[in-house]
Amino acid sequence: MIENTSNGKHRRIQASSAGFTGLPALRGVHHRLLQRWLASDIQERAWQSLLKAAGTEYLDHTETLLGLLLEAGALKVKQSFKNGQWWPERIVWADLPTLQKSMGIQPAEERDALRTDLQQQLRALAQEQPWMAQAVDNSLALPTTSLHARIPLLHALVAWQAEQGFGLRQDFALFARPHTKAISPTEWMWLATSFDLESLRIGRFAPLLWLAGAISLQSPHGRLDAAALGFLALPVRRLAAPVSVAMAPSRYWLIENRTSFERCAPTAPAGHCVVWLPGRPSQDWLRAMEWLLAHAPAPADISCDPDPAGIEIALTAGQLWQHHQLRWDSKQMAPEFWQHGKTLPLNRYDLQTLERLRQRSDLPSDLAVLRDYLQQKECKAEQEGWL
Repeated sequence: MIENTSNGKHRRIQASSAGFTGLPALRGVHHRLLQRWLASDIQERAWQSLLKAAGTEYLDHTETLLGLLLEAGALKVKQSFKNGQWWPERIVWADLPTLQKSMGIQPAEERDALRTDLQQQLRALAQEQPWMAQAVDNSLALPTTSLHARIPLLHALVAWQAEQGFGLRQDFALFARPHTKAISPTEWMWLATSFDLESLRIGRFAPLLWLAGAISLQSPHGRLDAAALGFLALPVRRLAAPVSVAMAPSRYWLIENRTSFERCAPTAPAGHCVVWLPGRPSQDWLRAMEWLLAHAPAPADISCDPDPAGIEIALTAGQLWQHHQLRWDSKQMAPEFWQHGKTLPLNRYDLQTLERLRQRSDLPSDLAVLRDYLQQKECKAEQEGWL
């Protein structure tokens, strides 16, 4: 039953005497029209604004929907008397948040709470990872949907950095969103303006294999001697026929830290080929190194940062030598080389990595000792401090 309450000679309010008990069953067109009306968070709206929101597509259905909503107590109608009849002038929603929820629309209070929570997550991330502070500051004012999408990207970037990932942009996209590989051009632009992606080992161009010391390669265009040139940087996809190994080393020395690689390259021991091991190497890099070992097999020393990720990186690279039944050893990773220098505390990711390493039964004894030392002393180091 609809009641009319006078609000002056030419004004009245129509409302349901039963109050709001729930929306009526609405047909598709009325359902879609009500979603348009409830997209706004304004509690009281002019009837003309609802007609405008309906557009020409739904204009013929507005009066019917208004009557259904009025009868259900979902709104009150403020009317004015003109030209001998009553016309709707304004509507007042009975319970706007409940109506929005029933139509699958998140109410303003919930959206505000979500936005506040996302902003708090960003600020906490900036405190934990100071190198992200600028990107966080530039993101706080973004729309909530953008915040919701970019926070996982930032966490993926933290994990990529912690795991010392290495590869092209599509490698990071697969790492960050393994099911879709989709990072939009707008998101890439934001990442590129917020971070030095190259320094985070996320490249736009073909990855390179950096070699120094006792190795020479022959191509149809001539011979490349790493020792004579200082070092070589070859696209990993070029390590294949018709390239061949003209002079093979007697031993490989893989060094994770780029500064340490360049520092050790000119003074490598006789017969050693020094290779830059770029953190978590990409599949392309591993295939290139696999090709090199197949054509120039030799044992290896592997030098990584003495931290939990460094142990895993050494094991990843060492698997190539195990596949070829060649010996490999860690080099200058033992605590005696770094324990009295600058150290860093273990972070959450380090502790998670140590937990994984505790489950592994294939650790060489020296790396098992290093793992236990890191856990006991709760510290780690970076090899550029001594290598």
